[in-house]
Amino acid sequence: MIGGIGERMTTHTLELKNLTKKIKGKTIVDDLSFSVREGEIFGLLGPNGAGKTTTIRMIVGLISITDGDVLINGDNLRGNFEKAMERVGAIVENPQLYDYMTGYKNLMQYARIMPDVTKERIDEVIELVDLKYAIHDKVKTYSLGMRQRLGVAQALLHRPNVLILDEPTNGLDPQGIYDLRNYLRLLANNGTSVIVSSHMLAEMQMMCDRVAIIQHGKLVRIDEILNQEDETEVKVHFQIEGDVAQAKQVLLNLNEDLNVTESGQELIVQTADVRFIAELNKQLVLAGVLVVGIQRKTKTLEERFLEMTKKGGDLNEVAVPVNK
Repeated sequence: MIGGIGERMTTHTLELKNLTKKIKGKTIVDDLSFSVREGEIFGLLGPNGAGKTTTIRMIVGLISITDGDVLINGDNLRGNFEKAMERVGAIVENPQLYDYMTGYKNLMQYARIMPDVTKERIDEVIELVDLKYAIHDKVKTYSLGMRQRLGVAQALLHRPNVLILDEPTNGLDPQGIYDLRNYLRLLANNGTSVIVSSHMLAEMQMMCDRVAIIQHGKLVRIDEILNQEDETEVKVHFQIEGDVAQAKQVLLNLNEDLNVTESGQELIVQTADVRFIAELNKQLVLAGVLVVGIQRKTKTLEERFLEMTKKGGDLNEVAVPVNK
């Protein structure tokens, strides 16, 4: 069996292959390649001007592709645009809505140009985005969060399996961001692939399963948000100063390749194996070293991003596998 016994084959709903965009001789998106899995929330993360919106505009056909390919559900955008876009919903920058109409009439207007959107489906998406209480009010009375939810409802009407949202949390209050995050997780749990762009690191960490970090139009790395054991830092606190040196030797005897540093009455250990913490404590106790406390800390997405972008750590110098 391909992929090993019992391993389920991964379905990719969106694939970018060497995607490039040049405008007036300037490269805006540079040889970008990644794949998005079915039922995951995938983030495009980078500072303003990194090329996120340009990438999304190419994916949905708002601007031409200079080079490379976009495959949606296996169909190439460049050779079969209509087929590729059949099951795509998108909000690029801001939802396009008619302010003088009610929310419901906006959805009705959009439904007229989409195949097989029934009244029952309209009611279903209204319920999903929790706008039932205001759906018959005019859109000009909506808050930014309500407009964003109506935009998501509009994008979901034709039951897409790929939903693309460009900076969806811009201008939202904390409650609006929380609600949007829950809506997107519900969609992903039901098999929709959600692609979200943002420069808000902490929010992306809470929202996404994986993020692609983009800088100057280039893909730097892809991070698995839910699988970050490789970023685990363990701090071991000691009561007696002399115990630090002894403890360090005990740890190095256990594994001479350990990354161990001293900081006052602490040892800081970098480890990819969280099970090592229990063994570490056991060996120190057996050696008679008094351990006051052990603290495990997993680096946040924000901390890892800033490590790469701080002085002397240009993102473009980081080389890691990108399609996990």
